[in-house]
Amino acid sequence: MDHINMQSQREFWKWFEANADRFKEIEVEEREALLDELLENLHNYCPDLWFETGRADDGISELIISAEGNVDHFSAVRTLIATAPDVPNWRFIAFKPATGLEFSTSYAGLTFDPSTAWFLPLRSNSDPTRRGARIGYSHFESARSEEFLTGTFIMLESVIGELSLAERLHHVEVGPLPSSPGSSGYLPLRDLEDWLDS
Repeated sequence: MDHINMQSQREFWKWFEANADRFKEIEVEEREALLDELLENLHNYCPDLWFETGRADDGISELIISAEGNVDHFSAVRTLIATAPDVPNWRFIAFKPATGLEFSTSYAGLTFDPSTAWFLPLRSNSDPTRRGARIGYSHFESARSEEFLTGTFIMLESVIGELSLAERLHHVEVGPLPSSPGSSGYLPLRDLEDWLDS
């Protein structure tokens, strides 16, 4: 259940409107302090939310509000974004969006590259609408399965987005990639979104 403060919601947007221009042309040293202020104001609204900020290819600044995949706090994200004011040259986004397959990420000294990852589709026997995936890696080490699982969630969040990962993929596991993944029922990770849509 969310611990949100409606007064702090208004205060958050009031603070943001007053400080939006500070995010542009700011020195690196000052930026950290400003981001800390932003986080403090966000946590006054709901202590379980986080943010990312940056500039999109079209030059518009973006503020992404995230619950870090915790569905218990999705309503707080939606409520905050729904009440966002119009701020010139800013776009407000609920949940981390999908960023595609053209990246690799590192976690705990391991590399996760969606262009080389495969998944085995899984379905619940008791509820066929619930879907899962076993992500296979050629460099999988069973002794590091927790690190592989955490890195996989980070990668999947970028591939299909925070909301889709939390609401459409109900189970994720990791393991070694068979030598012939296609003949073992695995699909390239690039097909995950299509499989979830089917």
